[in-house]
Amino acid sequence: MFSGAQISLYPMTDDFVGVILGALGALDPWRDKLRIETDDISTLLVGPPEVLFPAMRDLFVAAARSGKHCVLSATISRGCPGEPDDPICRSDAFGRPVGPLGPRKDAAVAAVRNAAATGQPAAAQFSL
Repeated sequence: MFSGAQISLYPMTDDFVGVILGALGALDPWRDKLRIETDDISTLLVGPPEVLFPAMRDLFVAAARSGKHCVLSATISRGCPGEPDDPICRSDAFGRPVGPLGPRKDAAVAAVRNAAATGQPAAAQFSL
């Protein structure tokens, strides 16, 4: 199974185009692992979630490093009806047997704790 994200950056500056275009370079290391399509309004990322979420983080950190207030708005889906089962979209994370919730939760917390620091302070707001 793969995930898709339709994301948009909103830097609060007159040079919003420069901030966005500069931040898109942060996706370059992910281009061989994700399908990435950018248009005038947003960017579509499609691939395994263990690649998709770090790529989104890198994009936001690159925009935030501009020093301007930035918003990243994302709509994320687990799979998309009609999408091909392309090898770039396969995820090893879903191939493993599902175990008890406690150890899986502990592993998720440990993964967040052990994630590399970006040095860029950020606040997050989620709406469901």
